[in-house]
Amino acid sequence: MRHRGSGDDLDIRSGGVVAVDTESLRTAAQQLTGVASACGDVGATLTRASRALDQAGVWIFPPSGHASDAADHARRLAADLRTMADIYELVEVTSQISVAEAAGDEQRALDLRARAAALMAGSPLASAGLAIDVLRWRTEQAEALTEQYGVFGLLGVNVGVLALAATGVIGATGLGTVPRGAVLAGEAPPVQITRTGGGRTTAPTSVAQIVDRIPQGDGRVRVERYTMPDGSKRFVAYIAGTNPGGGDEAWDGDSNIAMYTRRDEASFAAVQAALADAGAGPGDRVGLAGYSQGGMVASFVAASGDYDVPMVMTFGDPVQADVGDQTLSVAIRHNDDPVSALAGGGFPGGVGAEGSFVASRDAPGTVAGGDGLLGPHDLDAYRDTARLLDASSDPRMDAVRAQFADLAQAESVDVIVYGASRDEPPRAPIEPAPYARGESGVSASSSADAG
Repeated sequence: MRHRGSGDDLDIRSGGVVAVDTESLRTAAQQLTGVASACGDVGATLTRASRALDQAGVWIFPPSGHASDAADHARRLAADLRTMADIYELVEVTSQISVAEAAGDEQRALDLRARAAALMAGSPLASAGLAIDVLRWRTEQAEALTEQYGVFGLLGVNVGVLALAATGVIGATGLGTVPRGAVLAGEAPPVQITRTGGGRTTAPTSVAQIVDRIPQGDGRVRVERYTMPDGSKRFVAYIAGTNPGGGDEAWDGDSNIAMYTRRDEASFAAVQAALADAGAGPGDRVGLAGYSQGGMVASFVAASGDYDVPMVMTFGDPVQADVGDQTLSVAIRHNDDPVSALAGGGFPGGVGAEGSFVASRDAPGTVAGGDGLLGPHDLDAYRDTARLLDASSDPRMDAVRAQFADLAQAESVDVIVYGASRDEPPRAPIEPAPYARGESGVSASSSADAG
């Protein structure tokens, strides 16, 4: 049951349906089997001791029955964990089959189908459990959206039914998920990038600081360049959400629609131009973070394979990308965010490197309560969720903190914030970025010292 009043029940999953790592479940089942065996041995020893005492004329009440009960309970729990692991692995294998088919890898798809068949044969409950879990996963967002936008029920519109139907359509078309190596079609319109600020900063130490570095105001892309102790360069790009302004705005609704339907657009081209201007070339190490449309851009950049992407972190992203097993994928969503709902739940199984996860919750408040039509999509709401994630003891956050610690080794971190517009590219090349401390200022919402 949902408890919309608190809004602090953060759910962290390895994938859309997968809540935990399957190997962890199987390891726990194996340990419980060992506990069951040990309890059985203790029970047998107590029974023998009781018989020996009885023959000596000493009667005591033996606790061997409690030991046997504990052994039975441990065996049942181990069996349940194995079934759960089979269900989650079946989800992952089913998702991987779709990816292999989309990539035209028939042999891998055939091997994966064989694995799925083996799982179903070895665990008859897995298929039924899979159907139940997928149904629960598909309906939880519809339920959250119904609670958020229940006011529209007055107009005779069942928002939950519409959301569930939309999720089905998105799943059928595949628009909510981006396969590995995805390439946008067509040619992006010409864009012009303009530096709106620069300076120095330090590596982020929390997810909330990632949110604070996502540009607002005039900025559209913030690029941080890390100079590591060995002289190598690393980069992190923070990408803004949609700006509904008209005219030559590169982050407008047209870019939203075009990218969601897999067409190259101005915002994607502008991020590529900003990274190139900051010094990042193909194959360089580039971390990515984005909100809303910026999350979609980050997802396509990560999936493209143009850069070595150690981590992609998105907030309210309308898609989810299969970024490969070398990239830590962190998707932060609100169940009642209609923009995030465009992902259709994303991939049922996990994507990305080990430790990747999806963190979600219901944002507090409702439309009827005066929180606005897009209240759950506000960046401030995602900042609150980021703080909850930072405070979480979930072990999957260790991989995120390791990424922060890796960047913290940098000897210096230079910042450039870019604006972007739809325009003919400038005739003259852009001058080298100012990296000296104290040069061009940065707007308060994109401060080089943010975080």
